[in-house]
Amino acid sequence: MNEKKTLMLHVARQVLMGKLTIEEAMEQSQVKDRRTIVSWAKRAMKADHIEKEQNKDINCKNTSEKDIRPSAEEKIIRLESELANFKNRNMELLRFQNVLTNKINDLEILINYAEKTYKIDIMRIKRRKNS
Repeated sequence: MNEKKTLMLHVARQVLMGKLTIEEAMEQSQVKDRRTIVSWAKRAMKADHIEKEQNKDINCKNTSEKDIRPSAEEKIIRLESELANFKNRNMELLRFQNVLTNKINDLEILINYAEKTYKIDIMRIKRRKNS
């Protein structure tokens, strides 16, 4: 069970970092539905957040009363580290945004092609269903 969870988190993190596409992740982990990979990515983001919170708690417990007030240098180092982490996360999100934007563009092209080829107003049909 732990091996499966480890594989799931590893694959999801690779997708989030942009090292694997969803299709490659599906093939690598032998998954047939892309929604599975998306749910794994959500779990990985949640697991990463929980691990960070646990690490903060452990660090707080391990410090003595003398260490409660960090020096200016320690604050700068910590803030620089946080900044680097946020920059990395921003890059991951930008890659993911680019992937989603490309998919939207592809779908728009397919809709336009289908409308021209089959003379069906797909967007109008969609609006009627929503009403």
